[in-house]
Amino acid sequence: MAKLARIIVVGSINMDLVFRTQQLPRPGETRTGHSFQQVPGGKGANQAVAAARLGVQVSMVGRIGDDGFGRTLIDGLTEEGIDTSFVKVTPNCSSGLAVIGVEDSGQNSITVIPGANGLVTPDDVIAAEELFPSADVLFLQFEIPLPAVQKAVELAHRHGVRIILDPAP
Repeated sequence: MAKLARIIVVGSINMDLVFRTQQLPRPGETRTGHSFQQVPGGKGANQAVAAARLGVQVSMVGRIGDDGFGRTLIDGLTEEGIDTSFVKVTPNCSSGLAVIGVEDSGQNSITVIPGANGLVTPDDVIAAEELFPSADVLFLQFEIPLPAVQKAVELAHRHGVRIILDPAP
């Protein structure tokens, strides 16, 4: 029987606030939209969910805020079967947000507010080091501070874990 892969994702966890409109507003202009969705996202969380849906064991390392979005985000990851033991709740801080406007033509405009994602530290990664010896792959992206990414790379090298880096955004 093949061993089930183990993946660690160190990265962002956002709530995407998506509105659709015929045309995105220009500076100083107000337009009416025709739909709105609140969708869990963030490049890190998206990597984690994609891997979990393929049947892989996934652990997420990151931060959420102590707001209502944070609870929704952590619940969504947990429902996907993702280990969230190393997702830290950051007091007095918003969760990461992306406000996404989409025109009917498909053109979009995105503003990202890092919130708690901007506070992920090397110490957060060190706190999760126990995950590395049994991991097969580490997924990373650049929606968290570079020192945290660098620490994750260092630990992956130390423990012989393959690294996959999505250089987005």
